[in-house]
Amino acid sequence: MKFVYFTKTLRERTVEQLIAFVRAAGLDGVDLAVRPGYPVTPENAPIELPKAAKAFADAGLVIGLVSAPTHWTDPSSKQAIALFEACGTAGITHLKIGYFAYKAPYEKALKEARARLAAFAKLAERTKVKACYHTHSGANLGNNAAALRLLVEGLDPHHVGAIVDTGHTAVNGGPASLELDTVRPWLSLIAIKDAAWTTGRSWKVVPVGQGIVQWADVAKGIKTCGFKGTISLHGEYDTKDAEERLRLAKQELAALKKAFA
Repeated sequence: MKFVYFTKTLRERTVEQLIAFVRAAGLDGVDLAVRPGYPVTPENAPIELPKAAKAFADAGLVIGLVSAPTHWTDPSSKQAIALFEACGTAGITHLKIGYFAYKAPYEKALKEARARLAAFAKLAERTKVKACYHTHSGANLGNNAAALRLLVEGLDPHHVGAIVDTGHTAVNGGPASLELDTVRPWLSLIAIKDAAWTTGRSWKVVPVGQGIVQWADVAKGIKTCGFKGTISLHGEYDTKDAEERLRLAKQELAALKKAFA
């Protein structure tokens, strides 16, 4: 398994600074947010993404995943096609697309989403970049593993992948081992969050070990599924400064390696 860090919380850092961060944390690379305002954007990706991939490779690190803007669900859009092609050129094998929003009636929404995923699968086959979908809680199709399986059933797992998020499934799914096993044929990455309830049904992301995620059960699921892919630490909690974020990244990595050993 490779452990990478989602760069959503590192928006202001250059590629060189991202490399320095993951090196200092002992990680294997990044889950690179390719979004407006980041070092690599949807507009400059054809030029800047291969440069970034080379910089990480030269440092002995990887870009284990590219995370596109969360509203990107149109496989025919010029920017989506260009980003898949840029990933292919850069040798990046996995790209996280956006979320299909739920809108009644469910059967119609599911049919439309599956048609779009099938088109993403064709784009993935052409570019050799797997289109991955994330279990994100809320009014999204595929917001837990059972719902995601309805989206990906019948699609080639070489071209369409599942990303199971430990935090989102803890508040919106079943036991972690069940969630992972449910999408086993498509399981491509695991997104790491811990979750803590705040008020009512609200929750927030907290560092690993401070929330409700049952890490022993996550480990059980990884073992049962024989998962050897990429694990993305999301770190989507506030920190007082860069030093604390680095400390927590190291702390989370150590805890995960111990739990998943």
